[in-house]
Amino acid sequence: MYVREQPDQAVGLRPHIEKAFERDSVTIDLAGLTNETLLGALEEPIDRIRRGRLTPQAITIRVLLPDLSQPMAVPSRAGKDPGDDPAVRGRIEKIAHRSAGEILHQIRGRTRPVSKVSAELRVVGLPMMFKLYALNEEEVFFGFYPVVERDVEIDGRPVSTFDAVGKDTVLFHHSISDDDRATGSQYVDQARRWFDSL
Repeated sequence: MYVREQPDQAVGLRPHIEKAFERDSVTIDLAGLTNETLLGALEEPIDRIRRGRLTPQAITIRVLLPDLSQPMAVPSRAGKDPGDDPAVRGRIEKIAHRSAGEILHQIRGRTRPVSKVSAELRVVGLPMMFKLYALNEEEVFFGFYPVVERDVEIDGRPVSTFDAVGKDTVLFHHSISDDDRATGSQYVDQARRWFDSL
């Protein structure tokens, strides 16, 4: 996954998340279909906390995921008989729950030197056709999931699906310290208000 900071420049999201952990108080908000990217990006900062190289006093992580128990257009079945399929949604739900469980385990169980740790996951009745990260209330990263038709394995057999592919999402970076402060600050403020409203 890449962050688009300028029209011709893409950089990884992971360094921004790692830098967020250099603060005394760390906040990460994520709205998306799953939270696999966040799980991967947390490995290095959490390891550095355990080794005493990072010393935040508080970590707060909040995640909003869609209610995959409800019918939706994506993820869904493709092929000869396209449409909503509980088995296709269930596959994504398992991925999201596995990642969320591991995030909770890492944040709560492996950050012992941190005095205040909070991790919260909420399921909302909205489809997530985008992902949004807010870091330390100062930076926002936003991108649309590309939808692809591909075969996935469900219950040991290939199933043609319409799937949202998070690793191919280009994220656009907005910051309160952007050169155009009005636009960056407004975007960060509105994204935070939207997230908090849910």
